[in-house]
Amino acid sequence: MKSDLYLGIDQGSSSTKAVCLDSSGSSVAEWSFAAPELRTDERCVEQDPEGIVRSVCEAFNEAKQFAVEHEYVIRAAGLAVQRSGVLAWRSQDGEPVHPVITWADTRTYPQIQALGRGVEFISNQTGLPTLANFAAPKIHLLQRKFIDPVIHVATLDTFLLYRLSGRKVFVTEDTMASRTMLYTLAERNWSEELCRRFQVDRKRLPRINPSLAPHTSYEGIPIAALLGDQQAALIGRMDQSKRPLLNLGTIASMVVGTGARPLQKPGLKTSVLYSRLIPSAGARDVQFLSEVTSSVTGHVMREPLRRSWCQSNEELQSMCDESLSANSIGLATAYFIHKQEPSDVWPRGVPNVMVCKPGASTKDRVRAVVENAGNLIVRLIEEMAEKGLLGDVFPTEIDVAGGGSELDFLMQYIADVSGQRLHRMATREAGTRGAALAALMSHRPQLDIRSLNTQEPTRVFSCQNPERRRRYLMWQRMEQDVLRNTLPAHAEIET
Repeated sequence: MKSDLYLGIDQGSSSTKAVCLDSSGSSVAEWSFAAPELRTDERCVEQDPEGIVRSVCEAFNEAKQFAVEHEYVIRAAGLAVQRSGVLAWRSQDGEPVHPVITWADTRTYPQIQALGRGVEFISNQTGLPTLANFAAPKIHLLQRKFIDPVIHVATLDTFLLYRLSGRKVFVTEDTMASRTMLYTLAERNWSEELCRRFQVDRKRLPRINPSLAPHTSYEGIPIAALLGDQQAALIGRMDQSKRPLLNLGTIASMVVGTGARPLQKPGLKTSVLYSRLIPSAGARDVQFLSEVTSSVTGHVMREPLRRSWCQSNEELQSMCDESLSANSIGLATAYFIHKQEPSDVWPRGVPNVMVCKPGASTKDRVRAVVENAGNLIVRLIEEMAEKGLLGDVFPTEIDVAGGGSELDFLMQYIADVSGQRLHRMATREAGTRGAALAALMSHRPQLDIRSLNTQEPTRVFSCQNPERRRRYLMWQRMEQDVLRNTLPAHAEIET
């Protein structure tokens, strides 16, 4: 008898990753495929939708071939997708007529500004800060550009399902809809009032399915789960569901599940973790999450490589260790909050700054930039704590996933500065694992996934040197100097 597999695919801005889990939750195969490059021009950040489709289809095809060769059967697949990207395509053939406007794109900032005091109403209804990064103003932009209703305008997940289904399915689901600013947490549906405020034609929006549902199939593989990438990452370690998850990828995101009731507090992003139907009750079970994010940490971490201070992550780790060994206090402090032009999240004209003491080496500069990223991440942890989402016990146990978690220096720095205990997950790809587990949850609704094989952390980082918190306090003072323009004369300023 052939053994069952569950396929998880995580389509992100830099790559598409896939994993096959067996019925016990153990990984039996993993793949990674390059996603098309981001095209950036001032506030515009776009991506080629055809390249994204190809990478997802490659993941399905590789998994299917693996299953055939090793006498498995893929019972269901889950698809996790980067959030807030919007595009337009022809309904008759599925051909894109506009690239994906990604989550990082802020060209619609003037529309957000024009909302005035209406942003408070929108945030109260949606649980989201009113930002240009979310989908609503992008949907308005493309609906206005393509007024013919035969042109579909929707988020990336809807486009992927449309193509994978052979142009038969035009749907989204609750986790993606709840990040658009057109979906209210109370109604759990598209809002007529929010559509009116963003000048979006609700009739052109896709139907909202439960996250865990039989959406369609591709090459005979049922797609039984669809959800956002950060939601999938949280599900990826639901065997320890009470722990918050710190996901260090292109962005840094700290997420915690809040159960069946949305928890709305200023500064937090509240959205749906997942939804599914309860046939016996004829109702939809909806679980929620709260999240804080930093969109610049990935850019900051790449700065030493971009500036050719080092050539690899291994060299990055080595240089940080050598700088710390030579001088524990540190000879350089960095305040980097953007890669090129400041985004609308940050005040205009705020520069990247490096302040060095005499004798500072390239290694000290590399260490300063990595500590800068760590400080941004510590700020996320402290914001969660201030909102009461980390509980009353200190230190808090925090799971950590994503590519950034592989840098030991960064992990230890965060633990030392924050005082929290960080559990690095055995696999950094929590999103792919979560997508596969969501498919398993959908296919076998009576199964408690906490009974599956748990992925023990490869290493636990606890506070070993609380004196390093002084570096964080120094960075905070430097931030005030940057904003007040009271930097010392020897500060290196990148305008």
